[in-house]
Amino acid sequence: MSTLEALSLAFIQGLTEFLPVSSSGHLALGHWLFGAHEELPLEFVILVHFGTLVAVIVYFRADLMEIVRDVFRPGREAGEGETRGWGRRLLMLLVIATIPAIAGVIFEDHVERLMNMPWAVGCALLVTGTALIVSERVGKRVKSDRDTSALDALLIGIAQVAAITPGISRSGSTIAAGLAVGFKRGWAARFAFLMSIPAILGGTVFKLKDLIGQGAGGQMGLHFACFLVAAVTGYVAIRLVIGAVQSQNLKWFAGWCYAVGLLAIIADVSHLM
Repeated sequence: MSTLEALSLAFIQGLTEFLPVSSSGHLALGHWLFGAHEELPLEFVILVHFGTLVAVIVYFRADLMEIVRDVFRPGREAGEGETRGWGRRLLMLLVIATIPAIAGVIFEDHVERLMNMPWAVGCALLVTGTALIVSERVGKRVKSDRDTSALDALLIGIAQVAAITPGISRSGSTIAAGLAVGFKRGWAARFAFLMSIPAILGGTVFKLKDLIGQGAGGQMGLHFACFLVAAVTGYVAIRLVIGAVQSQNLKWFAGWCYAVGLLAIIADVSHLM
């Protein structure tokens, strides 16, 4: 993999991991456009995903510290602006939301082959775009973080399972599900990003096991640079999405999904003819 391809794909991964346009779908299409047919180096995949993990941890460090404080100091007094026990409740909601993703791992190997089928990725992007448009038209937008139930978390977790399909956006499906169950806009985006932490972490650790078995390649310096690119662009993407959700601009991301999805289908069909 060339330096240009590696850095370009790291940029795509960092930006689209959190934009509701599917990082896996764009990564697959980007790899295909570069004319590469072999699988991406495993150490590259791990490091760019770790970069996006660092981005979301840094951005939501206040929520994560609240969880840590409540777990390790359950009897502490609530300070100004705090609700005693909220950190533990948030942790419980994130655990519930993650349970369906664990079950979804069973099907991951079966859908990963779609990474090499641009037409299938394109179709999935059309589904993502439709979900974003529909989410703007359903739901009452009345539930805050303290109003979230275990059932809400479970439903959003089920929506996240769809993102194992290349072209189905994790952030798009979970934000759309959050809006659909009635979350206020800011909380829908915040919860979607928080629940991405165990998903990204679990996927990275799962791939790390395979890397240990096969050994690292010879481009670790380049791949570490890709980690930095993914981390910085991921942080910027989180800010962009939160602003877009608050200002009801998800339709622009839906339009992008439609455009890229249709182009991928047309390009792949033309290539086969």
